Amino acid sequence: MKKAIFKFGLAGMAIIGFTAMKDIAPANITGKVTPADAAAGVWAIKETDTITGAVSSEGTFSLEVKPGTWKVIVTAKSPYKNTEVGPVEATEDKVTDVGEIKLEQ
Repeated sequence: MKKAIFKFGLAGMAIIGFTAMKDIAPANITGKVTPADAAAGVWAIKETDTITGAVSSEGTFSLEVKPGTWKVIVTAKSPYKNTEVGPVEATEDKVTDVGEIKLEQ
């Protein structure tokens, strides 16, 4: 009897554990860099997570991230300066547009 109760208890804990591990849908951070040819790349940083991405020839970028608060950094080619935007709140299953990021010399 004790073995049966123990087995049912283990099975119940396993079911609870699996339902607690819900998949989190990613979020997206997008934007546009001007001038487009001055951007070397784009980063999103949140605590210990770092996501890197490219900037298109039109200056647009899109980063798939985990939901949360991020800092977006555009690395620039000389003579332009790197530019930081944030905090950026990325929401599960949504696109957050940071708008236009103007690089300065």
